[in-house]
Amino acid sequence: MNTFDLTKNSKPMLAPVDVSTVQERVYQSLRLGLLRGEFLPGEQVSIRALANMLGTSAMPVREAIARLIAERAIEQSGPRTLRVAPYHASEHEAYIRIRMQLEGYAAERAASGPKNPKLVDALRRHNDQIKEALQVDDYDSALTGNQAFHFELYRASGYSQLLDLISTLWLRTGPIVASARKDTSLFERVFTHGVKIHSNVIDAVAQRDRAAARWSVNLDIRSSHLAIRRFYKLADSNEADVSGAD
Repeated sequence: MNTFDLTKNSKPMLAPVDVSTVQERVYQSLRLGLLRGEFLPGEQVSIRALANMLGTSAMPVREAIARLIAERAIEQSGPRTLRVAPYHASEHEAYIRIRMQLEGYAAERAASGPKNPKLVDALRRHNDQIKEALQVDDYDSALTGNQAFHFELYRASGYSQLLDLISTLWLRTGPIVASARKDTSLFERVFTHGVKIHSNVIDAVAQRDRAAARWSVNLDIRSSHLAIRRFYKLADSNEADVSGAD
């Protein structure tokens, strides 16, 4: 008997493909890329190029982009033009103020629970990843470690709804933090300082010091914001000087 002989009454050997699963994977992949700063503010994106990069068809990418547009992480600046949301100083300032409230509270919640050695160890590993990445100028790994550190902490708050809100804000600010890569000395200063602040966060969690956890996280957010704001002001000033010279 031929094992592979299919008759009219044979049942299908393969389960149908769940298209929604593919769409969700593509969305989560693009979302994670934005959270980790793999895209820059104002960077144009192409559905076809993203589909090629992800090894999928255009349809799930189109669906994912539609969701990211609704979350204001991607903008449709023309009939066929898509771009990562650009930097606007006043808008970014508002996001930072909201992030400080939400992320400070999440850190406070994480520090208020029972002692959690596994959380402390995980935070240390993520912080060490950032430190080691900076030593070899691996800025992508530094950004990945930074995102992992913060979300490890915020997950420990125990509120999935809070994590969702924070994630949405990071979609809009992650690429802005990543733009500091254009100035390597600035990037190294921001993240070297961040590693030190993260150590304070870890100590606060280990000691269950809620106030110190909130304060340290807010300091981390605010100090990086101020450095990046100076970066954009200088960039705008340089552009103005070049335009004036022309």
